[in-house]
Amino acid sequence: MKFLREESSELQQLNWLASEFELLSGFEVDSQELLTQRVRHTKWEASSSQSVGGSCHLMLTKDDQWVAINLARPEDHALVGIFFSLEVGSNEQLDIGKLRDNVRSCRSAELIEYAIDVGLPISVLAEVTNKYSPLKLPVDVEHIEKTQVLPLSTPPKVVDLSSLWAGPLCSQLLQRCGYSVTKVESRHRPDGARFGNPHFFSELDAGKSHVEIDFYSERGINQLRELIESADVVIEGSRPRAMQQLGINAEQIVRQAQPRVWLSITGYGRAGVAGQRVGFGDDCAIAGGLVAYSPDGPQFLGDAIADPISGLVAATGILRAIDQQKSCLIGVSLAESAAWLNSVRKKQESQRDFNP
Repeated sequence: MKFLREESSELQQLNWLASEFELLSGFEVDSQELLTQRVRHTKWEASSSQSVGGSCHLMLTKDDQWVAINLARPEDHALVGIFFSLEVGSNEQLDIGKLRDNVRSCRSAELIEYAIDVGLPISVLAEVTNKYSPLKLPVDVEHIEKTQVLPLSTPPKVVDLSSLWAGPLCSQLLQRCGYSVTKVESRHRPDGARFGNPHFFSELDAGKSHVEIDFYSERGINQLRELIESADVVIEGSRPRAMQQLGINAEQIVRQAQPRVWLSITGYGRAGVAGQRVGFGDDCAIAGGLVAYSPDGPQFLGDAIADPISGLVAATGILRAIDQQKSCLIGVSLAESAAWLNSVRKKQESQRDFNP
């Protein structure tokens, strides 16, 4: 398994981000510990073309593009099987060898188009380019003028609607800073991390209050709205249309209610086609080009590395907005966070090539 080396430009950049968090919070975070947070509990190992968690696979397409296909959920196996006319086995999983052969006869653009249409976490290596400077947080900030600025709660209240790793890590970091965090889960679809390593979930979950809500009932939606409107910070990790389907308008709530900051974590962004895409830590890292290289081709770097990077980016962005007394919607993209970190390596390599 390959992780960032201590002397690597990427880890130095991540250490800069950690120092920004420390300046704003007064609490120190260890970048390397965040990157290895899950694997310390699971003891997972990775192969050259398979992620540490085992669900994501690097494969070569007909047009010689490396793609990451993340079969993280049962429906991912079924939907990929439909595209390639492959049968899912009795264990509800695809034969990876057969899938690899089929991917080699398919063009990457066709695969990505299908993935977007049906909501599959599939990406092309380095498809996302960096748009942020090294000393600027890789976040998109939409400033919102409030109708009435209310004082922060004591302690500040966070409602965390996110799941898996990046969002829960963000709220965990805020909880360390003294924020009061309430984790909200759907009664019908709880956080998928609950079904993974229990020690990892407990570490991310420590110190948080819990509320279970039925998102399919009017009473549940009203309960959700009351929680959100009384919070100072809202964290969510769903595609924009998911909130819209619940009748929740982030911009309107920040403008008219208590929340100062709405933090949205997505795979690729909130706008346009990017807002329709599904992405997880491993496949989004590939999209951002954050990989290790070997003579046989690209390899996964770390464990779902876009997740802990984005979690730290998100927490730092929230603290900065609160410190500057701004009311805003902050967008954090897993793929763009990975591309931001990867850009430091690319810049170093270009300078080395220019100065032999």
